[in-house]
Amino acid sequence: MQHGATLSTPGPAGFAEAASPALYAEGFSGGLAPRDWVIRHDVDRRAHLLVIETRRGTARLRGTAIAVEAPALLWLPGGVDAHLQVQAGATGHLVAISEDFLTRIVSGSAEALHLQRTIDRFVMLSGSQIENAFEAIADSCATLVRELHTPDRGSMTMASSHILLLCLHLWRSATRDETASEAAQRGDGPRLVGNFLQMVELHYRDGWPIARYAAALGVTDDKLHAHCKREKARSPRAIIHERLIHEACTRLHQLDLPVEQIGYGLGFRDPGYFSRFFRKHQGISPGAYRRRARVEQAKRGPFYAAWP
Repeated sequence: MQHGATLSTPGPAGFAEAASPALYAEGFSGGLAPRDWVIRHDVDRRAHLLVIETRRGTARLRGTAIAVEAPALLWLPGGVDAHLQVQAGATGHLVAISEDFLTRIVSGSAEALHLQRTIDRFVMLSGSQIENAFEAIADSCATLVRELHTPDRGSMTMASSHILLLCLHLWRSATRDETASEAAQRGDGPRLVGNFLQMVELHYRDGWPIARYAAALGVTDDKLHAHCKREKARSPRAIIHERLIHEACTRLHQLDLPVEQIGYGLGFRDPGYFSRFFRKHQGISPGAYRRRARVEQAKRGPFYAAWP
């Protein structure tokens, strides 16, 4: 297994800066235990790319767990708190790039505007979305690890070139089905709904109104509603509520926290409103749901994850 390596940019006097390195890259392969990375925006202002070549991984952002299965990649812009984990036995790469270094690389490209819009947001791609670019992405990550481990003439230029390639592949893969018109890009049905679902994963606990989601996606409320009904047979509001209920059920089952605290963690400031909301969708109170779920779990017995 290749271990991580770092690159620091020179300071004004020509010495490497002592802060977080401009570039970090590591390869992971077939470990007997899961791998974890905890990212704190107040400590690490770098963007992160997690590439999963085999098995599965999970990203936890803002209290939400997002599961992905290889081949897959996750792009996290700078300033995001996250907990990344891959299964035991997983293979892939993790790359971290400082915002300043990334901006310098991207700004010199003819596609700078498009690239910046892509790298400024959370991106999750898997399966057919990246099948045409995945091998090239993995190769660029492996090259970054090699250049940082064994620097040679032009290593900084080589690393910068492969970072730019990663950004280009990310942009192409994230917008592959979109047309050249920016309005058409944002209004494309499957892609629009996919972007909406990603935004819901990040903000469903924040109580965003539908208008705010629509504005962030560059469409009207009506257009977002129409595409969600067409693609998912549900309204945007119903999709958000389903996500809230799913998370509430998971936490009630797995956590020994008071019902009021679970509701507060999901954005409900009024415990009574949380109970009414939950009962409306599940037909029983949160406390009754928890008791029933635990009785059913006791009947089934303990669950053991299969290995490998």
